[in-house]
Amino acid sequence: MTFRSLAFMFMVWVALASGIVLSAGAVESTDRKHPPSSEAPQEAVACTGWHALCSASPDCRMNGDKADCDCLRVNEPHIVQTSEIQDAAMKRLTLARCTNGHPCEIDEAPACQAIKDGKYTVDHIRYNWVSTFSYRGWCSLSGQNKPIACNPQEPGYSGDRYWAICDAAPCTENPNPADPNKPLTCQCRVQTDPFLGFGSCTGANGGIISSSPQWIWDFQKNNFSVPVPGADYVLSACMPLKSDPLPTK
Repeated sequence: MTFRSLAFMFMVWVALASGIVLSAGAVESTDRKHPPSSEAPQEAVACTGWHALCSASPDCRMNGDKADCDCLRVNEPHIVQTSEIQDAAMKRLTLARCTNGHPCEIDEAPACQAIKDGKYTVDHIRYNWVSTFSYRGWCSLSGQNKPIACNPQEPGYSGDRYWAICDAAPCTENPNPADPNKPLTCQCRVQTDPFLGFGSCTGANGGIISSSPQWIWDFQKNNFSVPVPGADYVLSACMPLKSDPLPTK
């Protein structure tokens, strides 16, 4: 299955969840003025199966130099940012195997198999669960609380100074979760650079937000600034069912 197929799968999933009927169309990747080298590793690989999802975790707890985030447990297509893979062996194999010139299709990346088999290893510990990105709840996250720029270094900034990045973070099952809907706890790295807030730059219940770096979002286009499989179709599936205006001459 290809990235094109993955995008269509996401489109169908959101359409069904939203009660929207969509017709299949060509899936195009995000254009770039300067395409990356064909020898460079893929920025992201696509996988299927179970994973942790921390997109809706605004109350992560600081724990030393990491943050513990309570996250969802979902079974759906997902995306792994290759630069964030914390299993050193799988990262090395994935970067070598999956390049722009010879991209890995769905589940072909070594990291995908490690996540699926529960062999994702960080600091000599194997983890059955890994936090990755998928579109579960993205329509409500980006629709009800639009992404806002949070820059702790900006003069007059009001918000959290720290935030959690959970991409490819190892996770464990919590036998007594405070929220039964979030039975996984992920050990996420803590950042201090600009990040995305969803309606707020401040975490909930005294915690910090699980988020993404600010540069990943184009505020003018209201979309990702890097290629993310299926993003265009997922976002359009959340829009009202109406015709677009004709382009001006």
